Amino acid sequence: MYAQYENHYLDDQAVANFARHSFAKLAENFTPEQNHSLIRFLARGMTSSDWDTTIRMMLSTRTREGAHELAVYMRSIPEHWVPFGHPQITLRMEAPVPIRTQCFKHKIGFVESEESRRYISSRPVLYVPDAFRSAAASVKQGSGGIHDRSSGWIDAYVRKGQECIDMYETMIGDGIAPEQARFILPQGCEVHWVWTGSLYAYANAFNARTESHAQKESQGLFTEIGDIIAPLFPVSWAALTQGQY
Repeated sequence: MYAQYENHYLDDQAVANFARHSFAKLAENFTPEQNHSLIRFLARGMTSSDWDTTIRMMLSTRTREGAHELAVYMRSIPEHWVPFGHPQITLRMEAPVPIRTQCFKHKIGFVESEESRRYISSRPVLYVPDAFRSAAASVKQGSGGIHDRSSGWIDAYVRKGQECIDMYETMIGDGIAPEQARFILPQGCEVHWVWTGSLYAYANAFNARTESHAQKESQGLFTEIGDIIAPLFPVSWAALTQGQY
């Protein structure tokens, strides 16, 4: 799996510029720190003083009712997301089918162009994990530590996966339509796509897919994505994904 930089459009100053457009003002007429402060305000959804007040409320809450009221309030904080929706980032991606499917669940703010086995004839590549993990005991999905027979299952997985890929190529060689021959390919085959999304869309996807309950393979892939985007939009990315307000 990998994420590779293709190109991007705009920067942190543009985010501030779009926010200031409501007042017919330009970011270039403000200091960098003023623009950075505005970006952090947009990400947190409130002034810094209101944020400090909210934190003090969290520290002082002692009852369930008070905690519930505070949680409802936090969920109702308006998102000033539009300025983060203008910048665009394009990446080239490779991941096995199930991880690609998890990526594609993030629809709003994204477009993707994926390779199609209807039109290409190169041999598919099988993704091989470092290890197989045991099923998590306490949840319906997820995983625990390394399975005690992981090595044997890796060998079996690679053997069967390559057998399916071999059969796919045999079917293609015998004149079977590629759009049907691809049915034999295992889910572990790598697929490639070009992924374009807004800064805000990538931040939302990153926050969801690097969360501790997300699949570890997705966590790794989105960590790569974050490493690419962070230096492109250092202030905005830190505010949107790390809470650096």
